[in-house]
Amino acid sequence: MGRAIFNPTVHDKTAPLPEDPLREVFKKYDTNNDNLLSKEELKKAFEYLGSIIPGFRANRGLHHADANRDGYVNEGEMDELIKYAVRVGFGIKA
Repeated sequence: MGRAIFNPTVHDKTAPLPEDPLREVFKKYDTNNDNLLSKEELKKAFEYLGSIIPGFRANRGLHHADANRDGYVNEGEMDELIKYAVRVGFGIKA
């Protein structure tokens, strides 16, 4: 699949711990604090994570995680979003 390019300011060179740090990144980009991630918020999160195609990643993340098809990722759908992000190569090293 695709190759993720990481922003060097996001991680260092220790062992990857992708799930909890990714959850924090996605929560950080819930800019209106409604506990829902919109496509635009996802795009900004994937851009922060170093995606060269953040709009595409946001679309695919929504496709994989948005179980109720309301156009947002809620708390209950967050695990699927994180699984998607890890599967396509995103992670943060602690």
